[in-house]
Amino acid sequence: MLSTLPFWIAFVATVLLLAASLVTGLTHRRRLHIWLGPLTMLSLTVAIVLTEQLMKRYEFPAETLRMHLWFAKAGGLLALPVIGTGLWLVRSERARRWHRIAVLVWILSVLAATGTGLYLFSLGTVKAG
Repeated sequence: MLSTLPFWIAFVATVLLLAASLVTGLTHRRRLHIWLGPLTMLSLTVAIVLTEQLMKRYEFPAETLRMHLWFAKAGGLLALPVIGTGLWLVRSERARRWHRIAVLVWILSVLAATGTGLYLFSLGTVKAG
């Protein structure tokens, strides 16, 4: 059976990069933030791909899975305004307020997806065979 270790490494890396992105954004360390923001999104993408692979090997309660997927898909889609307003902010200071709003809404959706995902994983059972 394949290990869950790659998923957990990607998950922890994403959490650490997200925290660092938030700190550098809030403390106006723009040069570092411009690197960490995209790295966070890349790490999140890797974690999502590894999650998809992990889900093929586990059985989850259908209702809990549906709830988690609703938050996970929202988190994925809400990353797009974060990226868009971030690119806009590089060019115009007027975007700062919109970027902060987009980040706040995205973080809330990511927290909901993370919480429901951890709960879902705790209910999962390894598929036989």
